[in-house]
Amino acid sequence: MQGSAARESLKDEMLRRIIRVINLLLASGDGMSVAELASACEATPEVIRDDLERLAEYMRAPLVSNWDAGDDADDSGRPSPDEEVWSLASKDFDFPVTSLSVKEVRTLLAILKRVGSSPTSSEPGESGGTNQGGPGSIARAVAKLESSVARAESSDAISLAASRRVIKAGRTIYGEGQEESKLDALGLYVSRRKPIRISYVNSAGVRGERDTCPVALVYDWRTCAWYLYGYNREHGGYRHYRVSRILGHSPSAVAMSAPSDEEVEAHVRMCWGVECSSELVEVVVRFLDDFNVIDRMYADTADRPKATYEVQPDGSVIYRDMMPGWNEFRTWVATFGESAEILAPPELRESMAKAVERVLERYGGPPHA
Repeated sequence: MQGSAARESLKDEMLRRIIRVINLLLASGDGMSVAELASACEATPEVIRDDLERLAEYMRAPLVSNWDAGDDADDSGRPSPDEEVWSLASKDFDFPVTSLSVKEVRTLLAILKRVGSSPTSSEPGESGGTNQGGPGSIARAVAKLESSVARAESSDAISLAASRRVIKAGRTIYGEGQEESKLDALGLYVSRRKPIRISYVNSAGVRGERDTCPVALVYDWRTCAWYLYGYNREHGGYRHYRVSRILGHSPSAVAMSAPSDEEVEAHVRMCWGVECSSELVEVVVRFLDDFNVIDRMYADTADRPKATYEVQPDGSVIYRDMMPGWNEFRTWVATFGESAEILAPPELRESMAKAVERVLERYGGPPHA
C-alpha cells in the first residue's frame, strides 16, 4: 500500500508541475528556457525536459523548441538548460486546437467541483507546502472551463468551428497555404456542416473542383499540414484534402447529407494519420521484447479504438488493429527496425520485405561517390 501511495503522490506532483509549466508558457511572450521553467517549478532541468517532451509527444500540446532530438544521434548537441527555449506554437489564436471534447470538459468540471467542495481541500501554503490545488485555484480553473464550454456551445460559428479541429500531435501548426484566416473560413463550413465546393490541386499538379460536406479540420504533425475532411456519400464517403492545396472555395449547390458527430469522431480516431482509403484493413505485427520496444508500442497505440494485444510466451506481443490504409502505419513500424515483424496483410509484409531488399542492395557493396 505504501508503494501505491507513493506512486499516486508522484502522479499528483507531476500533474501540478505540468499545469504550472503550461500556465508559465501561456503567460510568456517568446517562450521560456528549460532553466527558467525548472526554477519556477522547483524541479531539475532534466525533469522539466521530460515533462515538455511528454506534453508534446503524448499529450498533443502544441509546443515547439529551438532544438530537435532528430538533429543529433544523441544528446551531444543539445543546448544547455539556459539556451534551450520552449514556447507555444502560436500566440495569435485562442487555442482552436483542444485535447478535450465538450463532454470531457463537463466530466472534468464535475470532478473539480467535487474536489472544490471537499472539506479537506486547502489554499496553497496553509500547511507550509506549495499545494497548487486549493479552493481558489480550483475555482479559477472551473470558471475558465465553464467559459470555454459556454463558447463551444454558443451559436458563435468561429467557436463551433474551433471545437471541430483535431490535432494528431504537437508541432508547428501554421504555414504557407494554411494560414489561420483560411482555416477559420473553412471552419465556418465545418461548424455548420454546410456543403462546399473547393478548387483543388492534387499532388500531381492537376486542378479540379470537388463538392463535399466538410466535417473536420485535422492537423497531422507527420506532414506539418492541415487537412479538410469532407464527406460525400455519392463519391465514396470520406475524402481528405490538404488545406495548402485548396486554391479557393465557395458554397456548393449540391445537396448532401452530413454524417453524425459520432461517425466523424469514429472515422478520425480510426485513421492512423491522415491517410484514407475506401475500405478498412487489418494489420498484424509482432513486436519483440527488446529494450523499450514494448513500452513504446503500447504508448504509441494507446488511443487506437480497435487495437488488441496478445502477449506471447517468449515475451513478444502481437498487435492487431484496423485502419483505412497502411502506408503511414508502415512508416511507423519501420522505426522499430528488426524488433517488429509484419504478419498481415500480405501486401504490407511484401512492401516491407522489398524495402529491406533495397537497403541490402545499397549496403551490399562500396558506397557510391
